[in-house]
Amino acid sequence: MKNIFLSLIFWISVIYPNLSGAQEQPKHEKGSYVDSLKRYYQQADLPLYVYVSHKPNQTPTQLSSSDNTAAINELKPIYLDGHGKHYLKHNDALHNTEDKFVIYADGLAPASKISLQNAPYYFAANKHYYGKGLKAIVTTADEMSGIQQLYYSLNRENYQNYANTLSFDQEGNFNLKFYAVDNVGNVEPVKSNDFIVDITAPKTYHSIVGINSNNIISVSTKIYLTPTDSISGIARTFYRLDNEPEKPYIAGAMIPFAYLPDGDHSLTYYSIDNVNNRENETTIKFYLDKSSPIMSADILGDRFIVGDKIYFSGRTKLKLTAVDNKSGIKQVKYSIDNQEFQVYEDPFYLPSKSGLHTIRYYAIDNMGNEGVGNDEVGKMDEYRHNVGVVYVDLTGPALTHQFLGPRFQKGDTTFINSTTRINLLANDPESGLQKITYSLNGETNENTYNQPFSINKEGYVKIDYFGYDNVNNRNVKDISFIVDNRGPKITTTFSNAPIEAIDNEEVFPAYVTLFLATTDIETGSNDIRYSINQGKEQPYIGAIRGFDRNKRYTIRITATDLLGNVSVKEIKFRTARY
Repeated sequence: MKNIFLSLIFWISVIYPNLSGAQEQPKHEKGSYVDSLKRYYQQADLPLYVYVSHKPNQTPTQLSSSDNTAAINELKPIYLDGHGKHYLKHNDALHNTEDKFVIYADGLAPASKISLQNAPYYFAANKHYYGKGLKAIVTTADEMSGIQQLYYSLNRENYQNYANTLSFDQEGNFNLKFYAVDNVGNVEPVKSNDFIVDITAPKTYHSIVGINSNNIISVSTKIYLTPTDSISGIARTFYRLDNEPEKPYIAGAMIPFAYLPDGDHSLTYYSIDNVNNRENETTIKFYLDKSSPIMSADILGDRFIVGDKIYFSGRTKLKLTAVDNKSGIKQVKYSIDNQEFQVYEDPFYLPSKSGLHTIRYYAIDNMGNEGVGNDEVGKMDEYRHNVGVVYVDLTGPALTHQFLGPRFQKGDTTFINSTTRINLLANDPESGLQKITYSLNGETNENTYNQPFSINKEGYVKIDYFGYDNVNNRNVKDISFIVDNRGPKITTTFSNAPIEAIDNEEVFPAYVTLFLATTDIETGSNDIRYSINQGKEQPYIGAIRGFDRNKRYTIRITATDLLGNVSVKEIKFRTARY
Protein backbone atom coordinates (compact mmCIF):
# COMPACT_ATOMS: atom_id res chain seq x y z
CA MET A 1 0.00 0.00 0.00
CA LYS A 2 1.29 3.47 -0.87
CA ASN A 3 2.09 5.90 1.91
CA ILE A 4 -0.24 8.85 2.16
CA PHE A 5 0.76 11.93 4.15
CA LEU A 6 -1.86 14.44 5.22
CA SER A 7 -1.11 18.05 6.11
CA LEU A 8 -3.58 20.46 7.71
CA ILE A 9 -3.56 24.22 7.15
CA PHE A 10 -5.78 26.68 8.94
CA TRP A 11 -6.22 30.42 9.32
CA ILE A 12 -8.53 32.30 11.63
CA SER A 13 -8.23 35.41 13.75
CA VAL A 14 -10.33 36.44 16.74
CA ILE A 15 -10.04 39.81 18.44
CA TYR A 16 -11.40 40.15 21.97
CA PRO A 17 -12.70 43.51 23.21
CA ASN A 18 -10.74 45.33 25.91
CA LEU A 19 -12.02 45.18 29.43
CA SER A 20 -12.85 48.41 31.30
CA GLY A 21 -10.10 50.79 32.38
CA ALA A 22 -6.47 49.94 31.73
CA GLN A 23 -7.18 46.25 31.76
CA GLU A 24 -6.76 44.59 28.36
CA GLN A 25 -7.29 40.93 27.59
CA PRO A 26 -4.60 39.45 25.31
CA LYS A 27 -5.56 38.37 21.81
CA HIS A 28 -5.73 34.63 21.20
CA GLU A 29 -5.84 32.95 17.81
CA LYS A 30 -7.57 29.70 17.12
CA GLY A 31 -5.25 27.07 15.65
CA SER A 32 -3.90 23.54 15.85
CA TYR A 33 -1.60 21.64 18.15
CA VAL A 34 0.41 18.39 17.95
CA ASP A 35 1.26 16.70 21.22
CA SER A 36 4.25 14.52 22.10
CA LEU A 37 2.43 11.43 20.77
CA LYS A 38 1.98 13.10 17.35
CA ARG A 39 -1.76 13.47 17.92
CA TYR A 40 -3.22 16.32 15.92
CA TYR A 41 -5.67 18.72 17.61
CA GLN A 42 -7.56 21.48 15.81
CA GLN A 43 -10.03 24.10 16.94
CA ALA A 44 -13.43 22.69 16.02
CA ASP A 45 -14.62 25.69 13.98
CA LEU A 46 -11.56 25.96 11.71
CA PRO A 47 -11.42 24.66 8.09
CA LEU A 48 -9.37 21.58 7.20
CA TYR A 49 -7.33 21.37 3.96
CA VAL A 50 -6.03 17.99 2.75
CA TYR A 51 -2.56 17.59 1.13
CA VAL A 52 -0.94 14.36 -0.23
CA SER A 53 2.46 13.17 -1.43
CA HIS A 54 4.05 9.84 -2.20
CA LYS A 55 7.26 10.59 -0.28
CA PRO A 56 7.72 11.69 3.34
CA ASN A 57 9.99 14.60 2.39
CA GLN A 58 8.19 15.69 -0.74
CA THR A 59 6.27 18.97 -0.82
CA PRO A 60 2.61 17.84 -0.59
CA THR A 61 -0.05 18.77 -3.11
CA GLN A 62 -3.41 20.10 -1.97
CA LEU A 63 -6.35 18.00 -3.10
CA SER A 64 -9.16 19.69 -4.99
CA SER A 65 -12.74 19.28 -3.97
CA SER A 66 -13.81 17.50 -7.21
CA ASP A 67 -12.48 15.36 -10.04
CA ASN A 68 -14.53 17.49 -12.40
CA THR A 69 -12.19 19.32 -14.78
CA ALA A 70 -14.17 22.53 -14.42
CA ALA A 71 -13.84 22.40 -10.67
CA ILE A 72 -10.29 21.05 -10.40
CA ASN A 73 -8.92 24.36 -9.07
CA GLU A 74 -11.60 24.81 -6.43
CA LEU A 75 -9.61 24.12 -3.30
CA LYS A 76 -12.41 23.87 -0.77
CA PRO A 77 -11.79 23.00 2.88
CA ILE A 78 -13.41 20.36 5.01
CA TYR A 79 -15.40 21.53 8.05
CA LEU A 80 -15.56 19.15 10.97
CA ASP A 81 -18.96 18.61 12.55
CA GLY A 82 -18.21 19.88 16.06
CA HIS A 83 -16.24 18.90 19.13
CA GLY A 84 -14.89 15.36 19.30
CA LYS A 85 -12.80 12.73 17.58
CA HIS A 86 -12.89 12.63 13.75
CA TYR A 87 -11.33 10.31 11.14
CA LEU A 88 -10.03 10.43 7.55
CA LYS A 89 -10.43 6.84 6.30
CA HIS A 90 -8.81 4.89 3.47
CA ASN A 91 -10.06 1.46 2.39
CA ASP A 92 -7.17 -0.68 1.08
CA ALA A 93 -8.89 -3.22 -1.18
CA LEU A 94 -5.55 -4.82 -2.03
CA HIS A 95 -4.80 -5.80 1.54
CA ASN A 96 -8.40 -5.72 2.73
CA THR A 97 -7.60 -3.19 5.45
CA GLU A 98 -8.86 0.20 6.55
CA ASP A 99 -6.50 3.02 7.57
CA LYS A 100 -7.75 5.77 9.90
CA PHE A 101 -6.10 9.17 10.32
CA VAL A 102 -7.36 10.71 13.58
CA ILE A 103 -8.16 14.42 13.92
CA TYR A 104 -9.15 15.78 17.34
CA ALA A 105 -11.59 18.65 16.96
CA ASP A 106 -11.50 20.70 20.16
CA GLY A 107 -14.44 23.08 20.50
CA LEU A 108 -14.60 23.38 24.29
CA ALA A 109 -12.82 26.04 26.31
CA PRO A 110 -10.96 25.16 29.52
CA ALA A 111 -12.63 25.44 32.95
CA SER A 112 -10.82 27.29 35.75
CA LYS A 113 -11.60 27.87 39.40
CA ILE A 114 -10.13 29.78 42.31
CA SER A 115 -9.51 28.83 45.93
CA LEU A 116 -8.99 31.57 48.54
CA GLN A 117 -7.41 30.01 51.61
CA ASN A 118 -5.06 30.25 54.58
CA ALA A 119 -6.79 33.31 56.07
CA PRO A 120 -9.78 34.00 58.36
CA TYR A 121 -12.95 34.66 56.39
CA TYR A 122 -16.06 36.75 57.00
CA PHE A 123 -19.06 37.49 54.80
CA ALA A 124 -21.46 40.40 55.31
CA ALA A 125 -23.57 42.71 53.12
CA ASN A 126 -22.59 40.71 50.01
CA LYS A 127 -18.90 41.36 50.65
CA HIS A 128 -16.13 38.81 51.26
CA TYR A 129 -13.51 39.73 53.86
CA TYR A 130 -10.20 37.91 54.50
CA GLY A 131 -7.59 38.42 57.17
CA LYS A 132 -3.83 37.91 57.30
CA GLY A 133 -2.08 35.20 55.26
CA LEU A 134 -4.51 35.09 52.33
CA LYS A 135 -3.42 33.06 49.32
CA ALA A 136 -5.23 32.64 46.02
CA ILE A 137 -4.74 29.42 44.07
CA VAL A 138 -6.14 29.25 40.53
CA THR A 139 -6.45 25.85 38.87
CA THR A 140 -7.63 24.92 35.41
CA ALA A 141 -8.31 21.87 33.26
CA ASP A 142 -9.07 21.15 29.60
CA GLU A 143 -10.93 18.15 28.23
CA MET A 144 -8.95 17.61 25.01
CA SER A 145 -5.98 19.58 23.66
CA GLY A 146 -4.72 20.69 27.08
CA ILE A 147 -3.91 24.05 28.64
CA GLN A 148 -1.75 26.49 26.72
CA GLN A 149 -1.76 29.22 29.37
CA LEU A 150 -3.66 30.45 32.44
CA TYR A 151 -3.98 34.26 32.78
CA TYR A 152 -4.95 36.55 35.64
CA SER A 153 -5.49 40.25 36.20
CA LEU A 154 -5.43 41.94 39.59
CA ASN A 155 -7.36 45.18 40.11
CA ARG A 156 -7.85 45.78 36.38
CA GLU A 157 -4.18 45.67 35.51
CA ASN A 158 -3.16 44.02 32.25
CA TYR A 159 -3.39 40.26 32.18
CA GLN A 160 -0.29 38.20 32.90
CA ASN A 161 0.61 34.54 33.00
CA TYR A 162 -0.42 32.73 36.16
CA ALA A 163 2.41 30.57 37.47
CA ASN A 164 2.35 30.49 41.27
CA THR A 165 0.07 31.00 44.21
CA LEU A 166 -0.85 34.67 44.75
CA SER A 167 -0.24 36.08 48.22
CA PHE A 168 -2.02 39.15 49.63
CA ASP A 169 -0.05 40.87 52.35
CA GLN A 170 -1.50 44.32 51.77
CA GLU A 171 -4.87 45.64 52.79
CA GLY A 172 -7.55 46.81 50.39
CA ASN A 173 -10.28 45.91 47.92
CA PHE A 174 -9.25 43.41 45.28
CA ASN A 175 -10.73 42.26 42.00
CA LEU A 176 -9.13 39.10 40.63
CA LYS A 177 -10.02 38.05 37.09
CA PHE A 178 -8.75 34.88 35.44
CA TYR A 179 -9.22 32.66 32.43
CA ALA A 180 -7.41 29.93 30.49
CA VAL A 181 -6.64 29.25 26.81
CA ASP A 182 -6.19 25.73 25.49
CA ASN A 183 -3.63 24.60 22.90
CA VAL A 184 -5.94 25.25 19.95
CA GLY A 185 -7.04 28.73 21.02
CA ASN A 186 -10.35 28.06 22.79
CA VAL A 187 -10.69 30.91 25.28
CA GLU A 188 -12.51 30.47 28.55
CA PRO A 189 -14.93 33.28 29.55
CA VAL A 190 -13.31 35.56 32.10
CA LYS A 191 -14.18 34.75 35.70
CA SER A 192 -14.10 37.41 38.38
CA ASN A 193 -13.77 37.35 42.14
CA ASP A 194 -14.12 40.41 44.41
CA PHE A 195 -12.87 40.39 48.01
CA ILE A 196 -11.45 42.64 50.70
CA VAL A 197 -8.26 42.02 52.67
CA ASP A 198 -8.26 43.39 56.23
CA ILE A 199 -4.97 43.12 58.12
CA THR A 200 -5.40 46.12 60.41
CA ALA A 201 -6.42 45.54 64.00
CA PRO A 202 -9.42 47.42 65.43
CA LYS A 203 -9.08 50.48 67.58
CA THR A 204 -10.99 50.80 70.84
CA TYR A 205 -11.59 54.07 72.70
CA HIS A 206 -12.83 54.60 76.20
CA SER A 207 -15.00 57.45 77.39
CA ILE A 208 -15.53 58.48 80.98
CA VAL A 209 -18.90 60.17 81.42
CA GLY A 210 -19.45 61.98 84.68
CA ILE A 211 -17.12 63.02 87.46
CA ASN A 212 -13.62 62.79 86.14
CA SER A 213 -10.85 65.06 87.36
CA ASN A 214 -7.27 63.94 86.82
CA ASN A 215 -8.59 60.37 86.43
CA ILE A 216 -10.42 60.56 89.75
CA ILE A 217 -13.96 59.25 89.37
CA SER A 218 -16.98 58.54 91.54
CA VAL A 219 -19.34 55.60 91.66
CA SER A 220 -21.82 57.56 89.54
CA THR A 221 -19.33 58.02 86.73
CA LYS A 222 -19.80 55.76 83.73
CA ILE A 223 -17.10 54.22 81.59
CA TYR A 224 -17.96 53.09 78.07
CA LEU A 225 -15.91 51.42 75.36
CA THR A 226 -16.26 52.33 71.70
CA PRO A 227 -14.60 49.82 69.35
CA THR A 228 -14.10 50.83 65.71
CA ASP A 229 -13.04 48.93 62.63
CA SER A 230 -13.48 50.50 59.22
CA ILE A 231 -13.24 47.31 57.15
CA SER A 232 -14.57 43.94 58.34
CA GLY A 233 -16.13 45.31 61.53
CA ILE A 234 -15.93 44.41 65.20
CA ALA A 235 -16.44 40.82 66.29
CA ARG A 236 -15.73 40.99 70.05
CA THR A 237 -14.43 43.38 72.69
CA PHE A 238 -12.97 42.28 76.04
CA TYR A 239 -12.02 44.06 79.23
CA ARG A 240 -10.77 43.34 82.73
CA LEU A 241 -10.55 45.39 85.91
CA ASP A 242 -7.33 45.07 87.86
CA ASN A 243 -6.35 41.38 87.88
CA GLU A 244 -9.84 40.00 87.56
CA PRO A 245 -10.76 37.50 84.79
CA GLU A 246 -11.33 38.90 81.32
CA LYS A 247 -14.98 39.62 80.37
CA PRO A 248 -16.77 40.30 77.07
CA TYR A 249 -17.96 43.88 76.61
CA ILE A 250 -21.58 44.44 75.55
CA ALA A 251 -21.85 47.28 73.05
CA GLY A 252 -23.28 50.43 74.60
CA ALA A 253 -23.18 49.04 78.13
CA MET A 254 -21.51 50.67 81.08
CA ILE A 255 -18.53 48.85 82.57
CA PRO A 256 -19.53 47.99 86.16
CA PHE A 257 -16.92 49.08 88.66
CA ALA A 258 -18.89 50.57 91.56
CA TYR A 259 -18.23 47.42 93.62
CA LEU A 260 -14.49 48.18 93.67
CA PRO A 261 -13.05 49.63 96.87
CA ASP A 262 -11.77 53.18 97.17
CA GLY A 263 -8.34 53.58 95.67
CA ASP A 264 -6.27 53.04 92.55
CA HIS A 265 -7.50 50.69 89.84
CA SER A 266 -6.82 49.79 86.21
CA LEU A 267 -8.99 49.01 83.21
CA THR A 268 -7.51 46.93 80.36
CA TYR A 269 -9.33 46.39 77.07
CA TYR A 270 -8.93 45.33 73.43
CA SER A 271 -11.04 44.28 70.44
CA ILE A 272 -10.93 41.62 67.72
CA ASP A 273 -12.39 42.21 64.28
CA ASN A 274 -14.34 39.75 62.13
CA VAL A 275 -11.20 38.33 60.47
CA ASN A 276 -9.34 37.79 63.75
CA ASN A 277 -7.12 40.88 63.73
CA ARG A 278 -6.47 41.53 67.40
CA GLU A 279 -5.79 44.93 68.89
CA ASN A 280 -2.96 45.46 71.35
CA GLU A 281 -4.23 45.84 74.89
CA THR A 282 -4.78 49.33 76.28
CA THR A 283 -4.63 49.98 80.03
CA ILE A 284 -5.89 53.11 81.78
CA LYS A 285 -5.43 54.00 85.43
CA PHE A 286 -8.08 55.68 87.59
CA TYR A 287 -8.82 56.45 91.21
CA LEU A 288 -12.27 55.58 92.55
CA ASP A 289 -13.32 58.11 95.19
CA LYS A 290 -16.44 57.01 96.99
CA SER A 291 -16.32 59.79 99.58
CA SER A 292 -17.19 62.75 97.36
CA PRO A 293 -20.68 64.25 97.20
CA ILE A 294 -22.40 62.96 94.13
CA MET A 295 -25.56 63.65 92.13
CA SER A 296 -27.65 61.56 89.83
CA ALA A 297 -30.59 62.17 87.56
CA ASP A 298 -33.14 59.39 87.37
CA ILE A 299 -35.61 59.13 84.52
CA LEU A 300 -39.15 58.39 85.65
CA GLY A 301 -41.06 57.17 82.62
CA ASP A 302 -40.31 56.53 78.98
CA ARG A 303 -36.79 56.83 77.65
CA PHE A 304 -34.66 55.51 74.81
CA ILE A 305 -30.93 55.95 74.21
CA VAL A 306 -29.28 55.97 70.79
CA GLY A 307 -25.58 56.83 70.81
CA ASP A 308 -25.23 60.10 72.69
CA LYS A 309 -28.88 61.10 72.23
CA ILE A 310 -31.59 60.35 74.80
CA TYR A 311 -35.27 60.47 73.89
CA PHE A 312 -38.04 61.20 76.41
CA SER A 313 -41.78 61.24 75.98
CA GLY A 314 -44.15 63.93 77.25
CA ARG A 315 -44.95 61.62 80.18
CA THR A 316 -41.37 61.48 81.44
CA LYS A 317 -40.17 63.18 84.61
CA LEU A 318 -36.63 63.85 85.76
CA LYS A 319 -35.67 63.13 89.33
CA LEU A 320 -32.48 64.68 90.76
CA THR A 321 -30.70 63.08 93.69
CA ALA A 322 -27.66 64.35 95.62
CA VAL A 323 -25.70 62.33 98.16
CA ASP A 324 -22.91 63.36 100.49
CA ASN A 325 -21.49 60.98 103.09
CA LYS A 326 -19.82 63.69 105.16
CA SER A 327 -21.51 67.07 105.79
CA GLY A 328 -24.75 66.34 103.94
CA ILE A 329 -26.59 68.11 101.14
CA LYS A 330 -27.75 71.70 101.57
CA GLN A 331 -29.38 72.40 98.23
CA VAL A 332 -29.89 71.08 94.69
CA LYS A 333 -30.44 73.42 91.72
CA TYR A 334 -31.31 72.90 88.11
CA SER A 335 -31.85 74.88 84.89
CA ILE A 336 -33.74 73.97 81.68
CA ASP A 337 -32.63 75.36 78.32
CA ASN A 338 -30.23 77.86 79.90
CA GLN A 339 -32.91 79.55 81.96
CA GLU A 340 -32.16 80.80 85.47
CA PHE A 341 -31.28 78.08 88.00
CA GLN A 342 -34.04 77.19 90.44
CA VAL A 343 -34.21 75.09 93.59
CA TYR A 344 -35.11 71.48 93.01
CA GLU A 345 -37.86 70.04 95.25
CA ASP A 346 -39.75 67.33 93.33
CA PRO A 347 -39.36 65.40 90.06
CA PHE A 348 -40.36 67.67 87.14
CA TYR A 349 -41.71 67.18 83.64
CA LEU A 350 -39.58 68.05 80.67
CA PRO A 351 -40.77 70.82 78.34
CA SER A 352 -43.87 69.92 76.31
CA LYS A 353 -42.17 70.84 73.06
CA SER A 354 -40.58 68.39 70.68
CA GLY A 355 -36.85 68.74 70.16
CA LEU A 356 -33.57 68.95 72.03
CA HIS A 357 -33.46 70.36 75.55
CA THR A 358 -30.52 71.05 77.86
CA ILE A 359 -30.74 70.37 81.59
CA ARG A 360 -28.07 71.62 84.02
CA TYR A 361 -28.00 70.66 87.70
CA TYR A 362 -25.65 70.60 90.69
CA ALA A 363 -25.64 70.11 94.46
CA ILE A 364 -24.16 72.15 97.32
CA ASP A 365 -23.26 70.46 100.57
CA ASN A 366 -23.39 72.06 104.00
CA MET A 367 -19.77 73.05 103.69
CA GLY A 368 -20.37 75.02 100.51
CA ASN A 369 -18.78 72.41 98.25
CA GLU A 370 -20.64 71.87 95.01
CA GLY A 371 -21.08 68.16 94.64
CA VAL A 372 -21.13 66.79 91.13
CA GLY A 373 -22.38 63.52 89.79
CA ASN A 374 -23.48 62.00 86.58
CA ASP A 375 -25.81 59.51 84.99
CA GLU A 376 -27.07 58.44 81.60
CA VAL A 377 -28.44 61.89 80.65
CA GLY A 378 -25.40 64.06 81.26
CA LYS A 379 -21.75 64.90 80.93
CA MET A 380 -19.48 67.30 82.81
CA ASP A 381 -19.46 71.07 82.33
CA GLU A 382 -16.09 72.31 83.64
CA TYR A 383 -16.43 69.76 86.50
CA ARG A 384 -19.01 71.94 88.18
CA HIS A 385 -22.41 71.31 86.68
CA ASN A 386 -23.93 68.16 85.30
CA VAL A 387 -25.24 68.76 81.81
CA GLY A 388 -27.90 66.61 80.18
CA VAL A 389 -28.99 66.98 76.57
CA VAL A 390 -32.28 65.21 75.98
CA TYR A 391 -34.75 65.00 73.13
CA VAL A 392 -38.47 65.21 73.90
CA ASP A 393 -40.49 63.12 71.46
CA LEU A 394 -44.24 63.82 71.60
CA THR A 395 -45.46 62.13 68.42
CA GLY A 396 -45.94 58.50 67.54
CA PRO A 397 -44.84 56.76 64.34
CA ALA A 398 -46.43 57.43 60.93
CA LEU A 399 -48.41 54.39 59.75
CA THR A 400 -49.36 52.94 56.40
CA HIS A 401 -50.14 49.53 54.88
CA GLN A 402 -49.89 47.52 51.68
CA PHE A 403 -51.73 44.59 50.12
CA LEU A 404 -49.28 42.04 48.72
CA GLY A 405 -51.04 39.77 46.27
CA PRO A 406 -54.50 39.58 44.69
CA ARG A 407 -56.61 42.69 45.29
CA PHE A 408 -59.77 44.05 43.68
CA GLN A 409 -61.28 47.44 44.31
CA LYS A 410 -65.02 47.93 43.84
CA GLY A 411 -65.99 51.48 44.68
CA ASP A 412 -64.69 52.14 48.19
CA THR A 413 -64.60 48.42 49.06
CA THR A 414 -61.42 46.36 48.83
CA PHE A 415 -61.58 42.62 48.13
CA ILE A 416 -58.69 40.19 48.77
CA ASN A 417 -58.37 36.44 49.15
CA SER A 418 -56.47 34.16 51.52
CA THR A 419 -53.29 34.37 49.42
CA THR A 420 -53.13 38.14 49.82
CA ARG A 421 -50.76 39.31 52.57
CA ILE A 422 -51.21 42.48 54.58
CA ASN A 423 -47.98 44.43 55.08
CA LEU A 424 -47.98 46.97 57.93
CA LEU A 425 -45.42 49.79 57.80
CA ALA A 426 -44.37 52.43 60.30
CA ASN A 427 -41.71 55.11 60.51
CA ASP A 428 -40.60 57.34 63.35
CA PRO A 429 -37.92 59.95 62.57
CA GLU A 430 -37.37 60.88 66.22
CA SER A 431 -36.84 58.15 68.84
CA GLY A 432 -37.41 55.46 66.23
CA LEU A 433 -39.90 52.65 65.81
CA GLN A 434 -40.22 50.20 68.68
CA LYS A 435 -42.92 47.86 67.37
CA ILE A 436 -46.11 47.47 65.37
CA THR A 437 -49.15 45.68 66.77
CA TYR A 438 -52.61 44.98 65.41
CA SER A 439 -56.01 43.65 66.41
CA LEU A 440 -58.72 42.02 64.30
CA ASN A 441 -62.39 43.00 64.24
CA GLY A 442 -62.39 45.05 67.42
CA GLU A 443 -60.53 42.58 69.63
CA THR A 444 -59.00 44.19 72.72
CA ASN A 445 -55.73 42.26 72.65
CA GLU A 446 -52.96 43.46 70.34
CA ASN A 447 -50.88 41.04 68.30
CA THR A 448 -47.22 41.82 67.63
CA TYR A 449 -46.57 42.35 63.93
CA ASN A 450 -43.44 40.67 62.60
CA GLN A 451 -44.08 40.03 58.92
CA PRO A 452 -46.86 40.28 56.30
CA PHE A 453 -49.80 37.99 57.13
CA SER A 454 -52.93 36.71 55.43
CA ILE A 455 -56.55 36.25 56.54
CA ASN A 456 -58.17 32.89 55.79
CA LYS A 457 -61.68 33.47 57.11
CA GLU A 458 -64.09 34.88 54.55
CA GLY A 459 -66.15 37.99 55.06
CA TYR A 460 -65.70 41.54 56.30
CA VAL A 461 -62.49 42.22 58.25
CA LYS A 462 -61.34 45.33 60.05
CA ILE A 463 -57.75 45.65 61.26
CA ASP A 464 -56.72 48.28 63.77
CA TYR A 465 -52.94 48.64 63.80
CA PHE A 466 -50.73 50.58 66.15
CA GLY A 467 -47.24 51.97 65.96
CA TYR A 468 -45.17 52.48 69.13
CA ASP A 469 -41.99 54.51 69.15
CA ASN A 470 -39.14 53.88 71.56
CA VAL A 471 -40.59 56.20 74.19
CA ASN A 472 -44.03 54.55 73.89
CA ASN A 473 -45.83 57.26 71.93
CA ARG A 474 -48.56 55.47 70.00
CA ASN A 475 -50.41 56.12 66.76
CA VAL A 476 -53.34 54.07 65.45
CA LYS A 477 -54.79 53.48 62.00
CA ASP A 478 -57.30 51.03 60.58
CA ILE A 479 -58.06 49.25 57.33
CA SER A 480 -61.10 47.27 56.28
CA PHE A 481 -61.69 44.82 53.45
CA ILE A 482 -63.64 41.72 52.45
CA VAL A 483 -61.97 38.32 52.15
CA ASP A 484 -63.37 36.37 49.19
CA ASN A 485 -62.01 32.85 48.68
CA ARG A 486 -64.87 31.47 46.60
CA GLY A 487 -64.79 31.14 42.87
CA PRO A 488 -67.77 32.02 40.64
CA LYS A 489 -70.93 29.94 40.63
CA ILE A 490 -71.14 27.88 37.42
CA THR A 491 -74.48 27.33 35.67
CA THR A 492 -75.03 24.85 32.79
CA THR A 493 -78.09 24.95 30.54
CA PHE A 494 -79.08 22.51 27.74
CA SER A 495 -81.15 23.74 24.83
CA ASN A 496 -83.30 20.60 25.00
CA ALA A 497 -84.85 18.66 27.81
CA PRO A 498 -83.44 15.16 28.36
CA ILE A 499 -85.16 12.39 26.38
CA GLU A 500 -84.66 9.80 29.08
CA ALA A 501 -82.27 8.69 31.80
CA ILE A 502 -80.12 5.56 31.56
CA ASP A 503 -78.29 4.41 34.68
CA ASN A 504 -78.91 7.83 36.27
CA GLU A 505 -77.39 9.58 33.25
CA GLU A 506 -79.58 11.97 31.33
CA VAL A 507 -79.83 11.36 27.60
CA PHE A 508 -80.07 14.28 25.16
CA PRO A 509 -80.44 14.34 21.38
CA ALA A 510 -77.06 14.70 19.63
CA TYR A 511 -78.07 18.08 18.23
CA VAL A 512 -78.45 19.51 21.74
CA THR A 513 -76.62 22.79 22.56
CA LEU A 514 -74.91 23.43 25.91
CA PHE A 515 -74.67 26.93 27.38
CA LEU A 516 -72.31 27.91 30.23
CA ALA A 517 -72.63 30.89 32.56
CA THR A 518 -71.11 32.13 35.81
CA THR A 519 -72.08 34.55 38.54
CA ASP A 520 -69.94 36.07 41.28
CA ILE A 521 -71.70 38.43 43.66
CA GLU A 522 -68.45 39.74 45.16
CA THR A 523 -65.88 40.60 42.50
CA GLY A 524 -67.38 39.35 39.23
CA SER A 525 -66.30 36.60 36.83
CA ASN A 526 -63.15 36.80 34.79
CA ASP A 527 -62.80 33.62 32.73
CA ILE A 528 -64.63 30.38 31.81
CA ARG A 529 -62.83 27.36 30.38
CA TYR A 530 -63.94 23.82 29.68
CA SER A 531 -62.67 20.45 28.46
CA ILE A 532 -64.61 17.56 26.87
CA ASN A 533 -63.83 13.97 27.85
CA GLN A 534 -60.45 14.92 29.37
CA GLY A 535 -59.42 16.72 26.22
CA LYS A 536 -57.51 19.98 25.97
CA GLU A 537 -58.98 22.82 28.03
CA GLN A 538 -60.26 25.71 25.95
CA PRO A 539 -61.91 29.07 26.60
CA TYR A 540 -65.67 29.26 26.49
CA ILE A 541 -66.66 31.78 23.81
CA GLY A 542 -70.16 30.61 22.89
CA ALA A 543 -72.62 27.75 22.78
CA ILE A 544 -71.14 24.24 22.77
CA ARG A 545 -72.65 21.96 20.10
CA GLY A 546 -71.68 19.27 17.59
CA PHE A 547 -71.94 16.26 19.88
CA ASP A 548 -71.64 12.78 18.37
CA ARG A 549 -74.53 10.35 18.50
CA ASN A 550 -74.77 7.58 21.03
CA LYS A 551 -71.77 8.73 23.14
CA ARG A 552 -71.02 9.46 26.76
CA TYR A 553 -69.72 12.95 27.59
CA THR A 554 -67.94 14.36 30.65
CA ILE A 555 -67.49 18.12 30.56
CA ARG A 556 -65.24 19.80 33.13
CA ILE A 557 -65.83 23.54 33.57
CA THR A 558 -63.40 25.91 35.35
CA ALA A 559 -64.28 29.51 36.23
CA THR A 560 -62.08 32.27 37.66
CA ASP A 561 -63.16 35.50 39.32
CA LEU A 562 -61.31 38.85 39.27
CA LEU A 563 -59.36 37.89 42.41
CA GLY A 564 -58.11 34.67 40.87
CA ASN A 565 -60.42 32.41 42.91
CA VAL A 566 -61.26 29.24 40.97
CA SER A 567 -64.35 27.01 40.95
CA VAL A 568 -64.82 23.74 39.08
CA LYS A 569 -67.94 21.88 37.97
CA GLU A 570 -68.25 18.60 36.11
CA ILE A 571 -71.34 17.34 34.26
CA LYS A 572 -71.96 13.94 32.63
CA PHE A 573 -74.61 12.94 30.04
CA ARG A 574 -75.25 10.77 27.00
CA THR A 575 -76.42 11.48 23.48
CA ALA A 576 -79.17 9.47 21.80
CA ARG A 577 -78.87 7.43 18.62
CA TYR A 578 -80.40 10.22 16.58
